[in-house]
Amino acid sequence: MAKVKEKEVKSKIYIGSRTFDVILIIAMGLLSVIFIYPFLNVLAISLSGNGMIVTGQVTFYPRDIILEGYKMLFREENIFLAYGNTIIIAAGGALLSLTLTSLLAYVMMVPDFVLKKPLSYFLLITMFFSGGTVPGYILIRNLGLYNTWWALILPGAVSAYNVFVYRAFFKGISLELREAAKIDGASEFGILTRIYVPLAKALYATFGMMSVVGTWNSYFSSLLYIEDPKKQPIQMVLRRVVFASGIDNMTDTHEMITSGKMNQLNVQYACVIMTMGPILLAYPFVQKYFVKGMQVGAVKG
Repeated sequence: MAKVKEKEVKSKIYIGSRTFDVILIIAMGLLSVIFIYPFLNVLAISLSGNGMIVTGQVTFYPRDIILEGYKMLFREENIFLAYGNTIIIAAGGALLSLTLTSLLAYVMMVPDFVLKKPLSYFLLITMFFSGGTVPGYILIRNLGLYNTWWALILPGAVSAYNVFVYRAFFKGISLELREAAKIDGASEFGILTRIYVPLAKALYATFGMMSVVGTWNSYFSSLLYIEDPKKQPIQMVLRRVVFASGIDNMTDTHEMITSGKMNQLNVQYACVIMTMGPILLAYPFVQKYFVKGMQVGAVKG
């Protein structure tokens, strides 16, 4: 009898587990459709003819395919220069952020560091209070950073939240490793780069990707601090096109839109796709580290 009951319990657990798996797969499938459809719709509209867009016949695949939106987009002045500017700003900002964050987290993790508590309180305050837009603008002006890339990189170089996550992870690494390295003659910087950094590569990939995405998608700081068109990132080109101030300056584009040969959304959505493209291509290469890094940041304390 005991064996029969045990089999019945195992059978019920198995059925319940399978049922949960089916429900989970269905739910994730629906969420995937909800998340993917807007992207496919934007891509389809960027490639569809004016008549199909106006009559609402474009869903998740293009109708009456045309490439005029992309052709007009690449005629926009400084677009390739803006791509290069964005790459430099995003990569430089991510590299500086990871370097400063890990250095600060490491010294705050060291047990005998005398300024550990004051620094913790200082960082904690910055998580709840900020100077605001106007004081930030005045500060950038007074420091001579206006109309330079440093105005976009330095304000976000250190994140208090990231520092605490890094410190929590570093504290989870055995102190014996650090002591053994010191006995072998390693410097503090050597211990950080040779022991802690390799063990925390998932965190570096996660926060590096988040920093790049945040910089890539940001345009407000560029709007405030960058006046020279040759120094502006790609998001400023996107903003100019989306708000149609750039389209009115393109005679050919304006004529094609007026004549009905193409729709204004062709250019706008083409710009959205071209802006999202590099991030979508880069994400699969860091996805496994991204997931692992988020789990590490959630469970380490």
